Amino acid sequence: MAIVQFTRFKSDKPEEMIKTAKEAKAIFEKHGAEFLRLSRFHTGTWAGEFLISTRYSSWEVYGKVQEALAKDEAFAKLYAHTATFAELTGRNIAVGIDL
Repeated sequence: MAIVQFTRFKSDKPEEMIKTAKEAKAIFEKHGAEFLRLSRFHTGTWAGEFLISTRYSSWEVYGKVQEALAKDEAFAKLYAHTATFAELTGRNIAVGIDL
């Protein structure tokens, strides 16, 4: 069962969001995430906001990645930098259902 975390950001600096997401992708995947993707909402309540999606193969892997990120100085610096130009507006976790 896949675990997918969705994190929404509001920012008026799309180039900086893309640059920062590329750096985050390398960090997350280094620690075991299957992927990190950046999207932007074009319709609906969240139009204009950015969505970061990360996927993990299991809760165990999710926990290991979160633990590694908490100790990763490069991630801490990147997250602090993100806070200078973007506002975190929401976070959700979805659990895949095997069919």
